[in-house]
Amino acid sequence: MKNKKLISLIPNLLTSLALLMGLLAIFNVINSSFNYETFLGFEKPLWWTCIFIYTAAFIDFLDGKIARLLNKDSVFGMHYDSLCDLISFGLAPSILAYSTYLYQFEKFGLITCIFYVLCVSLRLARFNTLSHDEKESFFIGLPSPMAAGLIVSVVILNLKFNIFSVSNVSYLFLFLIPFVGLLMVSNTIFIKKLKIKGMTKFNSLIIISILSLALLTNIELGSFIFFYFYLFFSLFKYFLFKFRRKISETKESF
Repeated sequence: MKNKKLISLIPNLLTSLALLMGLLAIFNVINSSFNYETFLGFEKPLWWTCIFIYTAAFIDFLDGKIARLLNKDSVFGMHYDSLCDLISFGLAPSILAYSTYLYQFEKFGLITCIFYVLCVSLRLARFNTLSHDEKESFFIGLPSPMAAGLIVSVVILNLKFNIFSVSNVSYLFLFLIPFVGLLMVSNTIFIKKLKIKGMTKFNSLIIISILSLALLTNIELGSFIFFYFYLFFSLFKYFLFKFRRKISETKESF
């Protein structure tokens, strides 16, 4: 009996761990704002902020799957997960973007970040009201962990390679963050599972393992490619679906 109770706690413990990662990301940003070089023994606090958000996203991916695997998914777990997501993928990325780049625009930069957090809140609230079939098949609106990834991947890439000046990235974020926010509250369909015809589960596992190793080898570049590939591939599939349906409806009208 005790073992069953402990097992039932695993999904919520993972969710709590994801929340911890989000909080550490926020404290890292605050720490760097005071020009401290280390936080909890970590150098490069902004780089670690990005890693903490990535870790939260990975744990968020796992906890739902483990809950369903153990048959321990619940309404409480769903709402708790959403509250934690709001902090890890709403507050943390917006605070990171503002303190790193958007502070230059003062009130306008602040409004941009607040808008993003509101969109994350609306996205999570809508997700909780969807039917089971809609949750299992696809995402309506960009998922909040992927939205956070789109923002964080640009930050960590520029921290590593210094591709763009601070001024250029600041203007980029001024448009990127509202765009990502609007994608979250839109009715755009985003893929949930990448399926390739004729591919076995074993081959899929090999491909996922190779991609994971490639991602970890150079997490700055790998994460950027991963998140933006997901965005453009999903948008391509969605608009292709809309185009085909429009052609089908035109043919039927004749």
